[in-house]
Amino acid sequence: MTDDSVATEPAETPQEISRRRLVMLSSIVLGLVSLLALAWFLLSHPTSVDPSPKPTPTPTASVLTQPTLLFQLKDSKLPISIGNALTSVGGPTGTANDISVPSSLLVDVASLGEVPFGQTVSLPDSNASANALSDVTGIRVDGSLQMDALAFSGLVDAVGGVTTDVDVEVVEVQPDGTKKVVLPAGKGQILQGPKAAAYAAYRAPGEPEEAQMARFDRIFRLVLAQLPSDQSKMEEIITSLGASSHATIPSSELAAYLVRLHEAVVSAKTVCRALPVLPAGAAQIGATKVNILATSAMARTLFPDALRVPGPNSKVRVLVQNGVGLPAPVAAARKALIEAGYSYVNGGNAATFGQAQTTILVPDASATSVGWGVDIASVLGVPSTDVHSATHGQTVADVIVVLGGDAGSTASPAAG
Repeated sequence: MTDDSVATEPAETPQEISRRRLVMLSSIVLGLVSLLALAWFLLSHPTSVDPSPKPTPTPTASVLTQPTLLFQLKDSKLPISIGNALTSVGGPTGTANDISVPSSLLVDVASLGEVPFGQTVSLPDSNASANALSDVTGIRVDGSLQMDALAFSGLVDAVGGVTTDVDVEVVEVQPDGTKKVVLPAGKGQILQGPKAAAYAAYRAPGEPEEAQMARFDRIFRLVLAQLPSDQSKMEEIITSLGASSHATIPSSELAAYLVRLHEAVVSAKTVCRALPVLPAGAAQIGATKVNILATSAMARTLFPDALRVPGPNSKVRVLVQNGVGLPAPVAAARKALIEAGYSYVNGGNAATFGQAQTTILVPDASATSVGWGVDIASVLGVPSTDVHSATHGQTVADVIVVLGGDAGSTASPAAG
């Protein structure tokens, strides 16, 4: 006998249907919770391989192999600096550098044009001096320390004064016109703060600027030699100087830097030089301009690990020479380059005037260098055929421009 019946599940009651739906809904909710938990774990515990690595942050002064610091002594009466020293520590040779910079040096400030370097301390931008010096020398300037006469006197007193030969009688003109001898000339004198500051800032009538620069540098190095070797004590001295002293880097970094500079001075591992300069010309009597070739050679020799490298935190330096013979094209080129985000360096006059075409010289034929040249040609309104690659590289600037007649479209009529 064949059984044709088919077994069937008994019909579900309404209560069972509701219970089954509740179980399914609970499973879905638990699954979503599990997925969310897994996503949170993956986001908060990334794997070692980052598919989109972030850019390396700019190194701070504490990890630079050759950090630099600009020290400036401000005049007690005028808003200018009268003592300027570009210093560095570390680097491949292990020696420190102390480069005297004349206050008369003409530097370019984007908002003002050419001004004497000494006047940059009066600008609202606390980095104006460092940036201007970096542009003209090609050396990275990581920070600055500015002091007025009161702060400098306090620094000298903090180390117990200095002993030095005073080569000239320091005279101060009183409000009534009479002269007062502040410090007599003589050998082996012990100078406390105010007299040391007065001597460092003094320039006798008729003396060249180099005489005053030498006095400042002598006192500056004597103070460095007597600073403490302990970083905490160094920081105490820095903070005690108050508002009369201003640094663009934190006091802890400044103290660590000064300890290293002190150690280099006492161990006679310091190179002392003056920045190579030339007279600015008859139209600017008393002013100086940087000797581009000599400064570039000095930078490569003494500051190899502190040279500027174009990148996100350093503009491309463009040295511009006048090959036309008229001032208007240079002024227009400067304005156009600065507005386009380049650092302008005044290269003075070219070897010859009357050049028909502009020459834009880039350091090599790499895509990056040629890209600079092509963009600069566009900025100056000249054809890209004006761009050439240097056969043996170049060191005075990232890009060298010799303005020719085809740059006239960027110029406004010469004043006067």
